[in-house]
Amino acid sequence: MDKERINLENKEKTPNPEKAVLNYVAFSLIWSLGANIHEDSRILFGEYFRIEMRKHMEDFPDSDVYEYGLDTNRHQLESWSEQISDFKFDPERSFFEILVPTSDTAKYKFLLNTLMYNSFNVLFIGETGVGKSVITNDFLMTAHDNFVSASVNFSGKTTSNNLQSAFEDKLEERRKNLLGPPSGKKMIFFIDDINMPQKEKYGAQPPIELLR
Repeated sequence: MDKERINLENKEKTPNPEKAVLNYVAFSLIWSLGANIHEDSRILFGEYFRIEMRKHMEDFPDSDVYEYGLDTNRHQLESWSEQISDFKFDPERSFFEILVPTSDTAKYKFLLNTLMYNSFNVLFIGETGVGKSVITNDFLMTAHDNFVSASVNFSGKTTSNNLQSAFEDKLEERRKNLLGPPSGKKMIFFIDDINMPQKEKYGAQPPIELLR
């Protein structure tokens, strides 16, 4: 979301700026406080959240709060299912790189885009096979020209030295003890299977400690 698209002073695009602000506040609360709640508690959170929001917005959606995102052109809450992009089959891409758009991919791609383009780190968690890697790779393939990216796959044998080498190999030496991406670019490192490194004697996972 860039500055031009969230200009609430544009009366033509935003006839009701107060309601637009409430929509952004509601979305932010759902995907900050609500995003860190265990799945078993999300129904309770959603019910409480709807009651509180209806004190300020009579037309707040009556269904699952997690199924609503933002239309940033109209500054309105809109179902993720209404934001599914068109699918275009690319025969040049491998089967494992194909991403068929769904309400879930629309949801996570929106969150990933918004956070990454505003310089926040992102951690996707979920069961194996739900599409975390595919969604992230799809974002990296279509990222803005100002970004360059590199992928690092963790395994049970990954060490902190492996991680350090991976970082150093992908960055340019600016001067002694200073590495960075190509001039004018931002570097995105995609760490896949971040939970995989084996624990050491005292329970730490050195590659993850290095990331911290």
